[in-house]
Amino acid sequence: MSGNKSVPFGSFGFKVLVKLGDDQQSMACFQEVSGLSASLNVEDVVEGGRNNTTRKMIGVASFSNITLKRGLCSDSMFKWIKSYIEGNFKSRMSGCIQLLGDDGKPVKEFKFKNGIPVKWDGPSLSVSSDAIATESLEIAHEGLELS
Repeated sequence: MSGNKSVPFGSFGFKVLVKLGDDQQSMACFQEVSGLSASLNVEDVVEGGRNNTTRKMIGVASFSNITLKRGLCSDSMFKWIKSYIEGNFKSRMSGCIQLLGDDGKPVKEFKFKNGIPVKWDGPSLSVSSDAIATESLEIAHEGLELS
């Protein structure tokens, strides 16, 4: 069998690593990561004398916010957004989401840079539900790389 994998990787094996300052560490175990997306804005430009179409000009790139979801087990995710609420804007986060292969080793990395917490959602609580309590953290960032 060749070294190229022809079967797609599963989306269920991943690890989130974050870097605050010079310290890179695993943030927590997450059950879901979403928002790994980039897009280019396109602007229509009307040219004089060209009446049958408009020019499409490439604008700036934009990146979706990354959302991390996990079972509620500590207050570490809330502490980061709380520091921003209290005015401590120094601790931007860079990091990566590693997609793991069947052997548990990273096969792809989605790196983001200069992340800031923009939203934290606590658990929905209900006496009629038997689901685990989950929390989510939404991170706005300034760039996404795939390696």
